[in-house]
Amino acid sequence: MNVMKEFLDNKTLLKQLMIRDFTSRYKSGALGLAWAMINPLLMLGLYSFVFVAVFKMRWGVNDTSGHNFVLLLFTGILVHGLFSEFVVRAPNLITSNPSYVKKVVFPLELIPLTPILGAIVNFCLGLTLVLIMQFWINEEFSLYVLLIPIIILPFIILLIGVSYIFSSLGVYFRDLSQISGLISTIAIFASPVLFPMENVPDAYRNLLYLNPITLVVEQLREVIVLGQLPNLVNLTIYSGISIAILIVGIFWFKIVKKGFSDVL
Repeated sequence: MNVMKEFLDNKTLLKQLMIRDFTSRYKSGALGLAWAMINPLLMLGLYSFVFVAVFKMRWGVNDTSGHNFVLLLFTGILVHGLFSEFVVRAPNLITSNPSYVKKVVFPLELIPLTPILGAIVNFCLGLTLVLIMQFWINEEFSLYVLLIPIIILPFIILLIGVSYIFSSLGVYFRDLSQISGLISTIAIFASPVLFPMENVPDAYRNLLYLNPITLVVEQLREVIVLGQLPNLVNLTIYSGISIAILIVGIFWFKIVKKGFSDVL
């Protein structure tokens, strides 16, 4: 309860921190915030040209046009991008803001939350392009797309918990910033982002589900591209694990933050 009260008492400050973090990425460019839309648009166009027009790749035997390959691939890459945004940036969030640590009254618990706005905006813009392309190709939407929030919300909760853990550990173990990049790379290859899950031998499929992005990738593809109901049982279990990681992350952060000023 004290943690929630702390967030609510500082919600204006948190909003300012998140907006500043998001806008600082694009303010130096001539096109500014337009790049937030241009980047996913260019990536989707590039994937369509390379994988469909040039290599004529297909996602399974039922993908006759190859367009579903782009949708399925790009959906997976969006999920991995959201994961990478938190994992890669988290170890440097505290160390790059030492002035906040020196301020006795500054609520340090807000810092691991700063990537949220930018990560979600970028993800939603990319997801919007996927939905538009899905409608353009198949000329219909499944009502199951309305369930996208129940797939993404537990994932974001988990990532916030990871952000608390990694940002605090990054103060004491500076090599974590390099390790987190390696974790991000492993995550994309140890999940069905770049390939169909059915291509994975049965003996290894359960191992892939230990990867936190696997279930999210699979469920998003189910509702957006395949028009199927997500696995609500698995999502419920995933949500419980995500909440547990968030709680552990917050309390771990509150314990170890006392030593930040001695290290920075």
